[in-house]
Amino acid sequence: MKRIIIEAEHDSRMAGHVGTYKTIARVRANFYWPKMDEQITEYVRSCDICQHNKVIWHKKDGLLEPIEVAIRPWTSISMDLIMGLPKSERYTTIWVIVDRFSKVAHFIPLKTEEHIKELALIFLNQI
Repeated sequence: MKRIIIEAEHDSRMAGHVGTYKTIARVRANFYWPKMDEQITEYVRSCDICQHNKVIWHKKDGLLEPIEVAIRPWTSISMDLIMGLPKSERYTTIWVIVDRFSKVAHFIPLKTEEHIKELALIFLNQI
């Protein structure tokens, strides 16, 4: 009986496959049973028509472009920062720089307050 009620409120031409919240509101207007919200939510999630007609809210993904293959050491690098570490001799961040050709990695300790100019000088001195 519960399924018939949910189908009538969700699948009918008048209802038009409205979402979970509107279906719950329509059923609540006339009926109540324990765990009603959970059963309606599950029914709407399993509705094939709703899943096929779901609106996509994010921008379309772009085309994948492969990264160039490095042909010599230190012509192509990757960088990352490991932040939020406990203080160790005034340092709280590790700057990881990896050569994509040889896979050599440099781990440079940094203070949290480093500025771009200081990072450029550290990069020139270390790498």
